[in-house]
Amino acid sequence: MKRPGRRALLAGFTGAGAIAGSLALGGGSAAAVVAATGVDAYVVNVLAKGADPTGRTASDTAFRAAAAELLAGEQVSPVGGPTPTKVLLIPPGNYLLTQPDSLLPNVSGETAKKVVDGITIIGYGKRLSRITYAPTVQDTVLWTNDQRYRNIRISGLTFDSLDETATFNIARSSTTYGVQDTWYTDVEWRGTWKVGIGLDGPTTANLNSEMGWDHCQISGSYADAFLVMGMTPSVSQQDQFLNYWFRDCKVEFKSGIFVRNERGGSMNFIGGSYIITDGTSTGTIFQLGAAANSRADSVMRLLVQGIRFELRGVGHKLIDSAWYKGTITFVSCDDTANSYQPWAPTAVTHVYRFDTVNPSRGPMVRYQDCILMGSHQVTAPTAMTMGKLLYDGCRFINMTAGTGDSGFLRWTGVTPWYEFRDCLLKSGRQVDVKAP
Repeated sequence: MKRPGRRALLAGFTGAGAIAGSLALGGGSAAAVVAATGVDAYVVNVLAKGADPTGRTASDTAFRAAAAELLAGEQVSPVGGPTPTKVLLIPPGNYLLTQPDSLLPNVSGETAKKVVDGITIIGYGKRLSRITYAPTVQDTVLWTNDQRYRNIRISGLTFDSLDETATFNIARSSTTYGVQDTWYTDVEWRGTWKVGIGLDGPTTANLNSEMGWDHCQISGSYADAFLVMGMTPSVSQQDQFLNYWFRDCKVEFKSGIFVRNERGGSMNFIGGSYIITDGTSTGTIFQLGAAANSRADSVMRLLVQGIRFELRGVGHKLIDSAWYKGTITFVSCDDTANSYQPWAPTAVTHVYRFDTVNPSRGPMVRYQDCILMGSHQVTAPTAMTMGKLLYDGCRFINMTAGTGDSGFLRWTGVTPWYEFRDCLLKSGRQVDVKAP
């Protein structure tokens, strides 16, 4: 059988072209094999295993059979560990899953003594290929990655939960059996969840680094959060969350938290639109904790750039941070979509608590070329030795004063380090200030 050509590979990994691409793999000889045997050397199709695309009957057995075939066809990669020879294809339809770990089997890499390197699961596009998770038992996980799968690509799918106690994925990683490098492209989450993705690991964890979300949509509601970075924050290694990218995503969740980071890490959010849709709910987009201060040299870094935010209720926050060091940077962002609402001037949209682990310390917080509604609140009980808030070229849409009880930047306790540079108020220019 011939090796697949470049054109065949490109066709085979782009949703609606997946079947055509798989038939083209290897040219005429591969197509002849498929026609004669019904077996594709490069694709496992859940329909071939008996999955019901109408969603009337559960497809757990079919999905588990497809995953078993995917994992059985290993080849030894010249650059990594055991690598599947096939990809898992989910054609258009709505597939009902009712049992945990039906997407991929929950087998610990530590038990198996190996990591499967290179998992690809593809559909034809969000809402065309949909998996509905309606577990018969509460507080379960659709798929668990327990130190087992690495270099994962999931694309062109919608995941819909009918159980508010359900979790989409728990990823546990250790230094020996890491599960880093997971990328979601054109994936949507809908429905009611407890947690979307939870990252966890033991004392020797390296914590699932290098993860990305590209052109994804995060909808629904979350009893906890869509992404929890640090399911066991008492483990000191759980401040090593490194290299996370959200690119051009549409975030439109009803309630809960979008990202809850309990220790620290390096995160990048570039482009897109982020909305908390239920004005009567409480919700936070970025919640940054400080569960412990061991490993004090670890990174705490958040970059948010070019995003339009929409907060629809007085109970919504864009950020609530207890980080005690590092950098938090917003560049060319706008959260003023509802600044005309009567509640907007009373909304406290950004909160910085410098009074948790190290009371005199905080991160370097920088806003550059941003348009901001409501007020920002700082809690600083003692004189600050580190940390500062800098507003550069920003506009404070609801406020006529930069500071004070009715100003844009407010605080309890001592005066924090702050600076206004080339900023505008609701009407007129904010005088440049550098304090203390």
